[in-house]
Amino acid sequence: MYKKMLVAFDGAQTSMDIVRQAARFARSENSAVDIVTVCPEYQGDLRIQGDTSVLYDMYETIRNALSDAVTMCEEHGIHARGHFCIGRPAETLVEQISALGSDIVALGTHSRQLLQSVVVGSVASTVVRQTDSDLLIITGSNELSLDNIFLAYDGSAEADIAAQQASALSERYGAELTAGIAYEMQMEAFSLSPVVEREVLEKTEMAVASINAIVSEADVRKFDVAVRYGNPPHEVLVEEAARKKAGLIVVGAGSRSKLSHLLIGGVVYKLVYSSVCPVLVVKE
Repeated sequence: MYKKMLVAFDGAQTSMDIVRQAARFARSENSAVDIVTVCPEYQGDLRIQGDTSVLYDMYETIRNALSDAVTMCEEHGIHARGHFCIGRPAETLVEQISALGSDIVALGTHSRQLLQSVVVGSVASTVVRQTDSDLLIITGSNELSLDNIFLAYDGSAEADIAAQQASALSERYGAELTAGIAYEMQMEAFSLSPVVEREVLEKTEMAVASINAIVSEADVRKFDVAVRYGNPPHEVLVEEAARKKAGLIVVGAGSRSKLSHLLIGGVVYKLVYSSVCPVLVVKE
């Protein structure tokens, strides 16, 4: 269970939906919510033009938006605090995550103003590298839902950790859980190379046995394993998640350096950006 959630909020009206969906998850988890907005310091000198009101007006506008976000959470019975910070966005967010003891950080795929591109931008890459908190990435056209959870699973150590979290969430909310296993394999390869076919099938059997063992330790209402072969694997996983009408995709990622690489250019990044629903990235 997550105890403290930090929501990165850029002050834009379009980001209110990020706060709303993140807060809904926080309420389900009974988490305290800290909404953090970081304004970059102005690098010039507005006094040269004899008017600093532009800067103050901008800060006041964002402060008001932050206050509205806190109010929205409180109206839904969620204890929330707003934090208005001035500084370098990436470094300040990392400092706030540590200072506030946040065990999960909620982000949008595209903040419109200050944070720019959360998943691939310089702000996010710094946050990803320098924090051990899990990431709830609000993306896709579907609302966050805990009725159907989809786990992207590949049998790795980080996937096992994600599987444990997905199983715990499924048990807690009575959700249906599907583990999607996808292998990047052209179907022609099976007929051309029996050795390749046998190796892939053995790997699949091991992954299925592994995920079954993990899920069996939790009281999951309904569990299914979907094995798909195709290229690229992230598209196969997203297709399967959509078919299952998933409201949350759970995926594991490794150490800080590996996670940065994955989010910037690998399967996790591609899965996030093509996902039909929010994605929970569970860190090792």
